[in-house]
Amino acid sequence: FFLKIVIADRASILVDTVFNHYTKYGFVELAAAAVLFAFQILCDFNGYTIIAQGSAAMLGITLMDNFRQPYLAISVNDFWRRWHISLTSWFTDYLYIPLGGNRKGTFRKMVNTMVVFLVSGIWHGASWHFVAWGGIHGIYQNLETGVRALKHKFHIQNGAMKFSTKALRMLIVFLLTDIAWVFFRAQDCETAILFFRQMFTSFQEV
Repeated sequence: FFLKIVIADRASILVDTVFNHYTKYGFVELAAAAVLFAFQILCDFNGYTIIAQGSAAMLGITLMDNFRQPYLAISVNDFWRRWHISLTSWFTDYLYIPLGGNRKGTFRKMVNTMVVFLVSGIWHGASWHFVAWGGIHGIYQNLETGVRALKHKFHIQNGAMKFSTKALRMLIVFLLTDIAWVFFRAQDCETAILFFRQMFTSFQEV
């Protein structure tokens, strides 16, 4: 309840104000609203799933963990192993695997991945900005798949990851995820694009 009512619902006040009147604000306010929305949606989704877990536990039912610190992910693939795990598992079992999964080569895997993310966008709502959100994550995933394939082809091995490297990767993944979140939150694709345009063309002092 704290995550949902205190953090998410309070954050939504600022986020809604900025997103609904984005032309009035500059880089700092728009960037802050975008970052805050990332935590709003995490606390909202995670909050109500924890409420469901607690309610089920009182009835002797154990539900699966649904979020595992997703903003600490060091890759987009890692993010989706941590974010909305029940939904991700459903799409994996009932769409990705029936399409062939990763059993038919890298190209087919990338096509299947894109299909899954586009459908997941539609699942969130019948609007192009949700489809764009899913497509962006599909592109992210396929870029990572391509990089892994090149590393395997040229026998490039990953060594032990330094803390600084891990922290940098976390930051990059968060920023990439947050870019996609703007499309998720905006009223439509045009608004999301104009939001970014306003962010980088109208710098204002706080």
